[in-house]
Amino acid sequence: METIRNIPSPHFDDRKNGGKPVFLLMHYTTLGAAETVHVFTGKDTNPNGQRVSAHYMIDEQGGITQFVDEDKRAWHAGVSYWDGNEDINSASIGIELVNPGHERGYRSFTAMQMRELVRLSQDIMSRHGMSPHHVLAHSDVAPDRKRDPGELFGWKMLAGKGIGLWPKPNAEHYKRATKYLQDQSYMKDAFGRYGYNTDTDFPVLVTAFQRHFMPDAFNDIDAVGVMNRETLARLLALIDQKS
Repeated sequence: METIRNIPSPHFDDRKNGGKPVFLLMHYTTLGAAETVHVFTGKDTNPNGQRVSAHYMIDEQGGITQFVDEDKRAWHAGVSYWDGNEDINSASIGIELVNPGHERGYRSFTAMQMRELVRLSQDIMSRHGMSPHHVLAHSDVAPDRKRDPGELFGWKMLAGKGIGLWPKPNAEHYKRATKYLQDQSYMKDAFGRYGYNTDTDFPVLVTAFQRHFMPDAFNDIDAVGVMNRETLARLLALIDQKS
């Protein structure tokens, strides 16, 4: 892994209640690298006027910058939830990848970014004993307000290297998906079993899931946010893979 540049951020505090990092949370910046540095170090405000930070940033050339020590609580997740945890900042390490995002010209992440992300993530997960199913998108933990890192992010490639899960539905998953496809209560419960906040509107949950685990849905705008047999089979497969 390339040398990590250290630029301390004042935007952090202690992890609450002795929390330890068990989640690895992926984001995009929406800003350029220099702008992000200014926001994270307090030299500028973020577009929403909030004080924010992350533990790491990876620029489009693959350069890695660390802003917050891993034992501290960076301010990257905001109001968020996963699998009963309502303080994701206290339980996670956040990595931001430089990308303009959906509102500023969203594009694929560079090969150099993804190469360094693999190296950094494997190192973090090894040191903290993180489970693959605890590698999450910002949109997973805050589906009603976040879209990052989005459907162009290389989740399948990462899962192949042990960084996150990728669904592998079998015949039984497809059978159950066919049976329960019209049962929204069952499907919402399935989202909750995997970790999502089931207080979220159902189409929003489906969209967040598709961004991470079924990005091909975004090739057809009419398929986004619509639960179909393939989407449900993938969700059921992930529940079993998590176990």
